[in-house]
Amino acid sequence: MAARGLTADLKLFDQHLPTAPAAAEALGVELGRIAKSILLFAGQHPVLVVAAGDRRVDRQKVKALTEGVAKVRIASAGEVLAVTGYVAGGVAPVGLLHPATVLLDESLQRYPDIWAGGGVPEALLRLDVAALPQATGGRFADVTAPQTIPSG
Repeated sequence: MAARGLTADLKLFDQHLPTAPAAAEALGVELGRIAKSILLFAGQHPVLVVAAGDRRVDRQKVKALTEGVAKVRIASAGEVLAVTGYVAGGVAPVGLLHPATVLLDESLQRYPDIWAGGGVPEALLRLDVAALPQATGGRFADVTAPQTIPSG
């Protein structure tokens, strides 16, 4: 972040917060303000989708943005660590170990700032939404659909 001339707040917790609902509850914020970083592979190319916690990643939309790719799949935990340098459940959208295409869920623009993984499952990083493209090297795109919450 400092190398890009940006600032962010890092908050450490005593417990693991590996899911968006757990992070939202710990912070006392709405689920949409939690950004989940999901690593996909479009063919052999890594794609990090930074999505609002109240949305689901739509792989068909991601596929449409990655021309000429036959399949988009979710990365395994080992691939997440190898590409990002972070364990699954704590992936930060910044400081990736290896280059990846970064797609930012355009619905994040509902908020002035969001909370994302802070590199470990016990940390969260607050980032200004307007600075996300500069911080991540990514771009805003339509890559999600509303989250379906089971009734009952």
